[in-house]
Amino acid sequence: MPIVEYDGTFMPKQKTTPSSFSKTTCWAAFLAGITIGVLSQRIPESKSFTDDLIRDASKNELVREWFSKIQPYVGNFSFSIPSDHNIVYNDYLEEQPHPAQPISSFIIHRQGYSVGYDARMRNPSWVYEHLTADSIKGDVDRSQYTFKEDEKIPQHLRATIASYKGQGLDQGHMAPAADHRSDPELMNDTFYLTNVCPQCPQFNREYWLKLEKHVRDLTKDYKNIYVITGPLYLPHQEGKRRFVKYQVIGQDNVAVPSHFFKVITLEDRHGNREVQAYVMPNTVIPVTTPLEKFRTTADKVEKAAGIILFNQPVSD
Repeated sequence: MPIVEYDGTFMPKQKTTPSSFSKTTCWAAFLAGITIGVLSQRIPESKSFTDDLIRDASKNELVREWFSKIQPYVGNFSFSIPSDHNIVYNDYLEEQPHPAQPISSFIIHRQGYSVGYDARMRNPSWVYEHLTADSIKGDVDRSQYTFKEDEKIPQHLRATIASYKGQGLDQGHMAPAADHRSDPELMNDTFYLTNVCPQCPQFNREYWLKLEKHVRDLTKDYKNIYVITGPLYLPHQEGKRRFVKYQVIGQDNVAVPSHFFKVITLEDRHGNREVQAYVMPNTVIPVTTPLEKFRTTADKVEKAAGIILFNQPVSD
């Protein structure tokens, strides 16, 4: 029987007997044990997530110095991480005067092409290729290769294979696989999702293919061809207002571009250059439609894409 005593207020205070104290203590210990068990599982997960976001800071002297200054405030962390994050430090932080500043763009250089990756859209911003008559020769079979995630992009910023499944859209190459048939490794590199955008299937397999073949045909007449390809998210009119709207797919919210551009710099054997620029919608286009219908200027592409296409002036 519990003993009730008053402490001088209007509320009774229950005094616990030894037997009830023992039961309470047991329940408290039991619950505490469960809590500690759960937390012990979550602590490594939380620490792993923190380490994953911080990346391998030990690979950069400036970052190491920065962390040594803030370590009294953040405590001891292990900065070891998978090698797939090395690109963040090797290619970006070493070029930045302030190691604590954010990284907003990812540029990846591969043997066959370079890509500027837009982590917000989970698409490339641009893909750059240098083609010649010799570089496009070869008979490597693309059917041997499948699309894959790019390990050079932090995992939480990547496009994933799962996002494309069941969406009814193609994984459309920006640097075409057919441009890199000379070597299996070059072909394999074109299947990274950083080189891919969601495309309307009919567009990808018909009119986009027509434009890609047009570029390869130009190598018969020109010594060097420099190609920059990428997606656009163009505004459309609704009444008196204009909006930029685009579909996203999968749990990664991969953006579906409204249009695509391809800017081609042609260099003849005398070093003279000229530019062809095209913008076309990501929709069904009859293959009989002339390419000239989608001809535009490099300046207009730059304005729409928000990028500078050339390091030096090129006549249009």
